[in-house]
Amino acid sequence: MSRFDPNVLLQAFSTLTLDLHRLAQDQDIDNFHGHALERISELLPFDAAWWGRAAVINGLPEEHSTHLYNLPSTYLADWQSIRHVDVAVARTQKMPSQAVIVDMRDPANGAPLNWLGERHDIGELLCIAHVDPQTRLSDHLSLYRKPGAPGFDEQDCHLLNNLMLHLVASVSANQIRTLVAMRETLTSPRNLALAVCDRRGVLQCSKRGFVDLLLSEWPQWTGPCLPVKLDERGHEGRLVHIEASAVGDQILLAARINRALPKLSPRENDVAQSFGEGKTYKEVARDLGLSPNTVRHHIRAIYSKLGVKDKARIAHLLHAPSLTKWALSGKHWISS
Repeated sequence: MSRFDPNVLLQAFSTLTLDLHRLAQDQDIDNFHGHALERISELLPFDAAWWGRAAVINGLPEEHSTHLYNLPSTYLADWQSIRHVDVAVARTQKMPSQAVIVDMRDPANGAPLNWLGERHDIGELLCIAHVDPQTRLSDHLSLYRKPGAPGFDEQDCHLLNNLMLHLVASVSANQIRTLVAMRETLTSPRNLALAVCDRRGVLQCSKRGFVDLLLSEWPQWTGPCLPVKLDERGHEGRLVHIEASAVGDQILLAARINRALPKLSPRENDVAQSFGEGKTYKEVARDLGLSPNTVRHHIRAIYSKLGVKDKARIAHLLHAPSLTKWALSGKHWISS
């Protein structure tokens, strides 16, 4: 195929993006990057690659996840030793979401980068970085060609510019899909907004709604680090409840509106939550370690405090979208 035929190239690009999203659904976290890079190389040839996510701190990228393709594990440490003078970092930061070409053997690009290229048998690199405007997390991809190989060109840059957002989306979809099986092991799996972070609390990706929930509790939050330190106990905030489950080196986060009703005592909230999930008196008593008579006593108190007359109204309150505003207003339930 001629890469210079616009119609053929457009078709090949379209097929590539579809394949990437399919791989995001079919492959697990450990295997997705490798399969995706092999597929990308069919349209945009390269010899090695580095694909990762980083937080830009004090002008320099701090790596939080890395996938090396046809490169030794020592490459990252070698690069970190010269990152402060890496011209590719400066150029991608100056032109976010725009691919740049750097000759790692050109003396004009500095002895440290020349050393890195010689040490790892790299001639040119083609790199791009996309920064999420909310989390400030940077997704970056560097493609490398050996000395003597054809150089990268303007068409390669154009391809990578248009491909990058698809890569960002596919990585996030892959991480969420792989970890979403944990959803059913969490408390109250319905109405959860999911996200993934690393063990340092740096947000890796999130499903729609997760960031909105964070902003409801922490309006000034900008990322990429979570606004609160989490452990296995999660976080119980004023408006948001977050559950955390470790999966390998990453943590699955499940956030929801805090369903606790301020008018109720902690034990009454436990009882209300259980009835809101459709449980019977006996089931609530068994799960909470109470006698059925004690449960009935709590229910009468809940009815009185909330101004409701049956369990269906309790369930409605617990799952109503406007719960938070209602609960904080101190109003009683009004039947519609």
